[in-house]
Amino acid sequence: MKNNFIGTLDRIEGNIAVILVGESGDTVELSRELLPEGYKEGDIILFKLTVKDKKTKDEKEKVAGLIKKLSQR
Repeated sequence: MKNNFIGTLDRIEGNIAVILVGESGDTVELSRELLPEGYKEGDIILFKLTVKDKKTKDEKEKVAGLIKKLSQR
């Protein structure tokens, strides 16, 4: 599975940055606050997606515990 993506900052709509990803024309919408300073439309943006295994495991356990508590009510 690919985890690095290159996109182009297409436009800003209010507080949302719309980024075109790859050649497929897929879009990603982000809060413009997440972009680096000095960005402008047409800038190329590199995305790197990773899974945090430990954090994921911890969150799943936390949710499972909450569900268990709720089911005992």
